[in-house]
Amino acid sequence: MVFALSGAFGLSVFGAELGFIDGDRRLRLVQLFDKQAQLSQITLIRESLAGSGAQPQPQLTVEDLLGTWQGKATTHYADLRSPDEFGTSLQLSRQGNRVTQTLTLPGRTLTSEATVEGSSLRFEGSGGVVQVLLLPGGASSTTPLELPKRQDFFLEAGWLLSPTRRQRMIRRYNESGAWETLTLMEEEKQV
Repeated sequence: MVFALSGAFGLSVFGAELGFIDGDRRLRLVQLFDKQAQLSQITLIRESLAGSGAQPQPQLTVEDLLGTWQGKATTHYADLRSPDEFGTSLQLSRQGNRVTQTLTLPGRTLTSEATVEGSSLRFEGSGGVVQVLLLPGGASSTTPLELPKRQDFFLEAGWLLSPTRRQRMIRRYNESGAWETLTLMEEEKQV
């Protein structure tokens, strides 16, 4: 824990803050984990410039995300090597309370299924449970419910800027918990 002269302090066992800017609006998402590696707190901060007239966006829904999203991604590395840029395709479909997503990246395709539980999607796999929370302001937060031991993992924030435009930021960690990459994905919904 670090204290400032004023008495202000900051404490976190592990966490990340991911942020976006779009014109006169800004969205920040803070994801924190406790000493037992459990997801303990998510803070959503929505801001706009004073006098801009920016209107608040509604709660993100599963239906907002369904369809095919084409995009471009830029990955930045912790070791400061040159960023990589590449194309992406994400397809989301729903049948009952199940959502299937297929992510296509250069050289590989990943498919996973989630259960819809209210305003969240729950992905279960060998690495544990990953939850996508659908939040106000078109935001989403993707985290494991518990940080896996000796396995790589990722944290993600998303922002639906308009019905057909979305950004996602993905921060990846290696099996020792060290940050390795940060990827910004800019996606357009195909209509």
